[in-house]
Amino acid sequence: MTAVDLQGLLLLFAFLGLMLGSAATSRRWPATFRPIAAFEALGKAIERAVEAGERVHVSLGTGSVIGPESAPAFAGLAALSRIARATSMSDRPAVVTAGDGAMAILARDTLRSSYGESGSPDLYDPTSGRLLGPTPFSYVAGLPSVLTNEGVSVHMLSGFYGFEAGLAAEFGERARAFVIGGTSEVQSQALLYAVARNPLLGEEVFASGAYLGAGELHKASLRTQDIIRIGLIVLILLGVLMATFEDLI
Repeated sequence: MTAVDLQGLLLLFAFLGLMLGSAATSRRWPATFRPIAAFEALGKAIERAVEAGERVHVSLGTGSVIGPESAPAFAGLAALSRIARATSMSDRPAVVTAGDGAMAILARDTLRSSYGESGSPDLYDPTSGRLLGPTPFSYVAGLPSVLTNEGVSVHMLSGFYGFEAGLAAEFGERARAFVIGGTSEVQSQALLYAVARNPLLGEEVFASGAYLGAGELHKASLRTQDIIRIGLIVLILLGVLMATFEDLI
């Protein structure tokens, strides 16, 4: 094990310890986050969809389960669990699509467990978690039929996208749905910012679980990230000051 590997493990254990400690003290010191207009509008849009008997669609993108491109899709799964509970009162529960077979299976498992926890296991339908296409553009080509045939009024994009992100958001806008989207790819973020009315910028896509109330661990994760950032900033400033004083001496 190299020194870099050891430092990575120490940082990982420190992050886990801080996150668990933050979750344990969440009742005494509740977390407060800055308002994000996209998530506030999403909550209202889901409420309108439930009242109107319309569907909420969650798109997990075209990335695979293995690899760094899976991170925004896992954030989408966290949001999906909360959305599924919120739509359990509707006769038209949420539908989720993916461009990877393993991710579609995870989406189905998330739906089944969420409906079970909400006391509505009968709402689970295996066809609600779908693989639309194994390639990016074949996946996007199947989105219009889902948006139109399922009566989707909320179209959430949370996953890895390439240049097809613009089409995925544009199809939702043409269907007059509420479109919210975020991804980890910088170029795709620019496309979503230009097309979607409610884009998620930067790391906001990874905060969806905390903002939608998916669990205390999601909130604790954000607090821990802030603590780590502050610690790194302090270390950088100390390093700069030490280097400056050494040059002066």
